Amino acid sequence: MGNPSPDAKRGTPIRSFVRRDSRMTPAQKAALEALWPRYVLPLLNTRDDLDAAFGRPAPTTLEIGSGDGACTLALAGCEADQNYIAVDVYRPGLGRLLHRAASESLSNIRVSDEDICDLLGPITEPVFDRVLVFFPDPWPKKRHNKRRLLQQDFFNLLLPRVQRHGRVFIATDNAEYAESVVATIEQLPCWINLAGPGAWAPRAAFRPITKFEAKAGAAGSRVFDIVLARA
Repeated sequence: MGNPSPDAKRGTPIRSFVRRDSRMTPAQKAALEALWPRYVLPLLNTRDDLDAAFGRPAPTTLEIGSGDGACTLALAGCEADQNYIAVDVYRPGLGRLLHRAASESLSNIRVSDEDICDLLGPITEPVFDRVLVFFPDPWPKKRHNKRRLLQQDFFNLLLPRVQRHGRVFIATDNAEYAESVVATIEQLPCWINLAGPGAWAPRAAFRPITKFEAKAGAAGSRVFDIVLARA
């Protein structure tokens, strides 16, 4: 997803993603064409806009970087009383998500392929009860660190869009990225690391183990969980 920091050399936004739509299967393409109008999330300004998009008011979870939709599908399937928004620029993954959402008759999901910063920007009030950022691209090469999503500018952008009681759940298997997030949060007085300064949270009980996480675990990678609240 996107990063609002400007590129000093080009004067254009630095993006934390690369669009990769070339490997879309016929089923994914068909799902996007047939189901996009039904499930797409329009750009939002207020809570009323969000309620209208789902046809009801309900606690709302935003998943940033939903990948193939496994997490959103698992949670939406067992929490029908809550709304779920899956945001990812990877359209084949959204196609898979839409196909399964329709086949499972899930009406509490909306999707967007907007850059997350473009989606958040127009929102003028707190609308999200829970924000999930699971395994964002770590951009491990030092020269690419500026492309990382979870930086100060992003947290400042997200803050006023999260409910006072809201929580932000982060998981990554990249230790250096995790440490940089914790260090950033400690410099931002409007956010609190609920595990304490420099500490990791226990794995959220609700978080499903996706194929990506299972693969990381099989390779011996540690997963770092961070849970944030508004101060």
